[in-house]
Order: sequence, then C-alpha cells, then structure tokens
Amino acid sequence: MPTKKLLILLGATLPLASCVSYEANPIRLEKETLAWVEASEKALEAFPQLSFADAQTLGLAFNPELNRARLQLAKSRDVEKQSGWWEDPSVSFDLKRVLNTGAQPWAYTPGVGLSVPVTGLPGLAEEAAAHYAEADYWTLVQAEFDFRSALAELWIDYAVVAAKSKLTENYLAKVAEEKSRLEKLFAIGEISAGEMQKESDRYNSVILEKRALDSAALELHSRIVQKLGLAPRIALELKLDAKLSPEIPAPVASPAPEKLAELPKIRAALANYDASETALKTEIRRQYPELSLGTSYELDGNDSFEDSLTLGIGFNLPVWNRNRVGIAAAKGDRALARLDAMTLWQEQVHTLRHLEREQKIAETHCREQIVRTEKFRERTQKIYAEIEIGEALPTVLSEAAQQHFAAELAACDAYGDYLKTRIRILALKINKNEG
Repeated sequence: MPTKKLLILLGATLPLASCVSYEANPIRLEKETLAWVEASEKALEAFPQLSFADAQTLGLAFNPELNRARLQLAKSRDVEKQSGWWEDPSVSFDLKRVLNTGAQPWAYTPGVGLSVPVTGLPGLAEEAAAHYAEADYWTLVQAEFDFRSALAELWIDYAVVAAKSKLTENYLAKVAEEKSRLEKLFAIGEISAGEMQKESDRYNSVILEKRALDSAALELHSRIVQKLGLAPRIALELKLDAKLSPEIPAPVASPAPEKLAELPKIRAALANYDASETALKTEIRRQYPELSLGTSYELDGNDSFEDSLTLGIGFNLPVWNRNRVGIAAAKGDRALARLDAMTLWQEQVHTLRHLEREQKIAETHCREQIVRTEKFRERTQKIYAEIEIGEALPTVLSEAAQQHFAAELAACDAYGDYLKTRIRILALKINKNEG
C-alpha cells in the first residue's frame, strides 16, 4: 500500500515540475533612460555626420514602432509554435467509506480523464496561429518600408529648408549691402524717404524669413531624431548630410493596379482574412461533441473487497446550444476582415491614381518654376548692367533681386514636393520578394 500511494502521488505531482514560472520584469525609468541615452551617444560616435543611408540603418535598429512590430511577430511565432496541443488530462482522487469504523474503512480511487479532439480543433488552432503570424510578418515588412518612406520625406523637407536657409543667408547679405548703399544715397537726397523705408522693410522681412527657416530646421532635426528612435538630448549634436540633388530625376513609372496585391499591407490583410476563415471553421467544429475518456482504479484494504478498474466514455450532445454565439461572432469577423481587405485594396488603387496625377503636376510646376527663376536671375543681371551705365535706379535692382529670391525659394519648395511625390509612388512598387 505505501508503495502504491507513493506512485500515485508522484504521478500527480511530476507534471507540475515542467510548468512555466513567473519572472518579474519591472520598468525602471531612470535606468531605461540612461541606457537609451548611452545607446544614442554610441550611435552618434559611429556616425558623426549622418547620411540618409546611415539614418536608415540607425532607424531600423532604434525606431520603437519597428521594434514593437518585431515583438508582435515574435509573439505570433511563439504562439504558432505552442499551438495544436491537446487539452491536459485530468486527475481525480476519491475516498470511499470515510465514516466506516472498520479496520480498513477507506477505499482509494485514483482516476485519469482525457479529452480526445476528434473534431480536429488543435489542428485548426495551429492553422489560425500560422495565418496570424504571416499577417504580422507582412505588417513588419510594411512598417519597415513605411519607415523608409517617412524618413525620406523628412530628409527632403530638411534638405529643402537647408537650401532655402542658405539662399536666405546669401540674400540677406546682399540686402544688407544694398541697404547700406541706399542709406548713403538717401543722405545726399538721391532717393526718397519712402524708398528708403521700403528697403528697410525688405531687410527686416528677410531677417524674419531667416528666423522662421532656422526654427523649421530645428523642428525637422528633432523630428528626424525622434523618427530614428534616438534620445532627444543629441538632437543639437547630430549633423545631417542632407542636400538636394542639382539634377531633377525622371518621373517614377506607376505600377499596374494588379501589382498592388504584392504590397505587404495587402498581403497582411489577406492573411488576416485567412485567419478569420479558419476561426469560423473552428467555431463550426465546436458545435460537434468531443470524446471524453476516463479510467479509475479502486484500491481497497479490506479483505472482503477486491481492487477494481473502471473505464468511462462521454460526450456532450449538441441539442440547443451548438455554439451559436461563437459561430455568429466568427461569421461577422470574417465579413469584417473581407471588407477591410477589399477597402484597403481600393484605397491603394485610388492613391496610385491620385499620385500619378500629382506627380505630373508637381514635375511640371517644378520645371516651370526653375525656368521662371532663371528668367528672374537674368533680369537681375541685366539691371546690374543698366545701373553701371546709369540707365536704372538702385531701387529697381532691389525689387528685382527680391523677386529673384522669392522665385528661388518657390523653386526649392516645388522641387521638394516633386521628390516627395516620387517617394510615395515608389512606396507602391514594393517587390513581393522583398523583406
């Protein structure tokens, strides 16, 4: 008897040794902040002047949205790995004749129960987990491409502001020089007070323009640092190598509408729809009975009774419940997943057509603005020559230079808009094998 009891006890407690134990992982903000700053400073040491390629490398490692997408994928893959198991068996232990006062009053009856998934639910759970893991994989791929596109647009915005700031700095020096020359002419009565005031207003407006550009550059610099996932304290120390190419690139050819199905976001939506299909199959299977098997062995110490083995079988009857609520919810989820996938597809088609028109307009405007800027430059040079021979007043030069300066700023903006439109079309031309 003692040996049998010991074996029963070991059989009941041994599976508990393989259970997962809880490990605390508290958040200590001070420690986390120090680690964040230290990692950012090391990145700054490795890239004293950050190119766009370097920024992509850093962002792919530090960007919190990408890291969250990676964790989500790791979670889904772990769930997939752990899916498909049968339900754990159950163990029971009964005592009989507890109130009997005989020499051996009690009878021990250990039992084991097992649910046999004859409906195939574990396999369906594994299939659904695989679909969700696939969806999270394509979501991560899309997040990486979205990050690159968003960073490229920020980089262009910063390059445009840097170019405009350089133009403004040069123009401010010319305006200051012209203002000094006109002050001398005003002192000897060559120009009127109104003309002098107009020049002073022009000078002050350029100073305000320069301050606005410096503020915009600082904001974009901070946004780039935040996009990369680096600590904000290095924002002022990080130097960005962002310049506009002097050559205007050719327009990007648009992908065929059917190629949009290769976008990771579309593939993720389709994987989610497949998961909803599997979820509906699962809920339908749940209405059918599962087989329950059980066995027990009665140990009796009295000589007048013999030990006995009992076998049992059972299943539930699908009479009125039949998992109606689960099936209804799964049908609704499948309909929603289908609508989400189709809506996302239609949005991409609309976006593509809009970007095609926008790129054409942006390219035309960019090239026209460059031609217009060149004409203003030629006109300004002509006025310089006319002043030298006394055929034009200095105030005419100031107005022409201002128009040339305004045209240069507008050309920078138009060039930046065209480049960003190209980036958005390129984002729709992701090859299905990428990622």
